[in-house]
Amino acid sequence: MNFWPMKFISVLICFAMTVCGCAGLNSKSTEHVRASDFIIPLNVSEVLKRPETGVIEYFENRREDFEILGRYLLENEKVFQTRPVILQQDYSIENIQDPEIQQIAQTLFREGIVKRISSLNDAPSKSIDFLFDAEDNLYQQGITYLSLPEMAKGDPSKFSYVNDYKNLGGGWYYYVFHYDKLKNEDEFRNLAWAQISDKERSTLTTPKEKAKVILESGKNVGYWMDDRKLDVVVSVQFDTEMNGLLGPITMFFDPMTKDLIGGNLRF
Repeated sequence: MNFWPMKFISVLICFAMTVCGCAGLNSKSTEHVRASDFIIPLNVSEVLKRPETGVIEYFENRREDFEILGRYLLENEKVFQTRPVILQQDYSIENIQDPEIQQIAQTLFREGIVKRISSLNDAPSKSIDFLFDAEDNLYQQGITYLSLPEMAKGDPSKFSYVNDYKNLGGGWYYYVFHYDKLKNEDEFRNLAWAQISDKERSTLTTPKEKAKVILESGKNVGYWMDDRKLDVVVSVQFDTEMNGLLGPITMFFDPMTKDLIGGNLRF
């Protein structure tokens, strides 16, 4: 009896199973990964220079001043001719036309606790931000007013960017925003850096080691270089002198294969 046909069929079956198995692994490695597999959570309390209790206590002691100044900025946005309105110790305070309110702003900055004040009135969406402290690409800490509660939800598509709010009543919140670290994030910085031309590098305001590395939804990719359409991607962002006009340089990578898979258009 000739067993060759049976042997040949068996080989074909094994080959088919092997191919299917490999395809499944490849699909899992690129399209069905979990964000938590790549994130190293940051203990933000270890990096804050001002403890939460101290920031909230300062706000509660000065709550009336915060409310008076914030209300003035929202109601007089046109006076400042910028959107958002931005105040710093040596910037734009002189545009406040009410002497008493100008004194409140000067006092807040002179005490050295509040670093920057900003507001944006897009009624019904209104916000006032009192920034207490920040470290580039690591965290921001402060007190904010939000006219709509849903504004405190943050951006769910940025998996490694944490928005933590504590409700202080009356639309006021204590907040800390921070970036969790990613596994192999320096490798992604190096990969992105290699894609930037010498001419583009001359315009960067972000050094390579400070490039922002974020794990985010593939829905945020502006354009794709192939047809992967990943659910989870790694973005690397460099700020430039032309941010205001063209936006930052942003590249997206496959978190498993580390292939460059897309970017965002700069207009």
